[in-house]
Amino acid sequence: MDMREYIAELPDGTIAEYAANVIAENMYSQCDSEGQEYLLLRKIVDHRKNVMAYTLDQGWMQTHSSRKTKKKTTKGWQLLVSWKDGTTDWLPLKELKALNPIELAEYAVANKILKEWAFAWWVKDVLRKQN
Repeated sequence: MDMREYIAELPDGTIAEYAANVIAENMYSQCDSEGQEYLLLRKIVDHRKNVMAYTLDQGWMQTHSSRKTKKKTTKGWQLLVSWKDGTTDWLPLKELKALNPIELAEYAVANKILKEWAFAWWVKDVLRKQN
């Protein structure tokens, strides 16, 4: 696992710091086995959760030393994404978070789901690193 971080300038001119693995995964996710680009994300269209999604109360666990710690989980959430080729797909939150964390964090804020546990434990960190 490559732990280095790089400063990248995005198409809109903003500058952000990303781990090498996040950059590589994002690039590979947009290419086929021959290196041809495909399925570039246009936007996140919708979201849904099922009974497996954690509530704020379920988001904490107690360690052996009796300390409370966050459960880092995205279980039970899916997002409807629109691809630049015009297709749409429902993707698990875990997958979209790994491939497009900034777009997902901005979607969570814009759609007022930041307080949902699957977003609450990580979105603020991603946005802080972006700024």
